[in-house]
This record gives sequence, structure tokens and C-alpha cells, in this order.
Amino acid sequence: SEAASSTPIEEEESKIITTIDELNAFAVVKAILRKHVPASRLVYRDTESYLGILLDDNNRKWICRIELGKKLFLQIPDEEKKPQRYQINCIDDIFDYSEMLIDVLKRYL
Repeated sequence: SEAASSTPIEEEESKIITTIDELNAFAVVKAILRKHVPASRLVYRDTESYLGILLDDNNRKWICRIELGKKLFLQIPDEEKKPQRYQINCIDDIFDYSEMLIDVLKRYL
């Protein structure tokens, strides 16, 4: 397909591959927060170790980080923006942290 065509930029970033699971996790977070903020303001940034979800594409407004390795973890910032790490069994478990995610979002609004 055309999307699979290789460019030098893609080769440089080849260590970072956004997976279907990461996109599904982003969709869950958007579903939780869209009552409080337009979904268009939520952006993900993929890194080698986690998928970060930000408000307004601003690193200082991170809502959560999702680690989908051998074990799954959800990181949510506390009031000092220190990551609090929670092990989850599946992506749907993110819904169990809805109130915490909404609280983080409201701190930035």
C-alpha cells in the first residue's frame, strides 16, 4: 500500500511503532474525557517506552502514559506531576481509572 512506502523520515523513526493496542488505549482515554473536552484537543505522542496522551499537544499537560510491554501499566500524574503507576490487565481496565483521568484533565482546564 502507499502508506507502507518507505521514506528516510520513517527509517529514522522506525524504533517507534504505534500499535493497534496503543491506538485502542488512546480511544478509551478519549471516550472517558470527551464529555469534558473536545476530543480534538487530545493528542498522543508515541515514545519507545510508552504512549503519552496530552492535552493541546503540550508536554506539560500530560494526562496519562500507557505502557504496553509484557505487562501493561497506566501512569497518571499526581498533583506534582509525578507519575503514579498502575498495573492493568487489559486496555479496557483504563475505564476503571476514569475519575482519576478526569481529575487530571480538570487541573489543566
